[in-house]
Amino acid sequence: MKTVSPTKNNSFFGKILDKVADVAGFISMAAVVFAMLVIVYEVIARYIFRWATVWEVEAAIMATTFVTFVGSVFALKNNAHVTMDDIVLPHLKPTVRKWIALITSTFSLIFCVVLAYKSWHMFWEAFSLGWRSETIWAPPLAIPYSFLAVGVSIMCFQLTGMIIGAAKSLRSGVESA
Repeated sequence: MKTVSPTKNNSFFGKILDKVADVAGFISMAAVVFAMLVIVYEVIARYIFRWATVWEVEAAIMATTFVTFVGSVFALKNNAHVTMDDIVLPHLKPTVRKWIALITSTFSLIFCVVLAYKSWHMFWEAFSLGWRSETIWAPPLAIPYSFLAVGVSIMCFQLTGMIIGAAKSLRSGVESA
């Protein structure tokens, strides 16, 4: 996977989006470390000391869920997601690449808006009805559902910024990313 250094967005909205994405990336990195430590603790506790464990697997899964949905905002900001950069895009004209960026970002935004709406609904239902995991530990399901809702909502803003950047690039004729 090729990462490209992100385009500087000097607008107020763009700077806020970049800060939010950076914070999401930092917290996601901490969540990966947390999940790793929890799994190491579980292995040591269960197989070396023969202690019963009830919370470790679910805590690691929740941390991984957080990384998946909130960390994806950081990946999107830094263009570290899967793209067609190496196969298709180099063979196209710059204007066509800009149009593809605008169209794919727009379709991604539509998908993320629907997903955000449904995930906030699912979060609220789990929160208001007090849904809990069906394990011995039984943490509230509103916690992992909130990771999905928050991550996808932030991604909607990130995609909106990308659409604005792509539209400005098309209008001005300047290569944006």
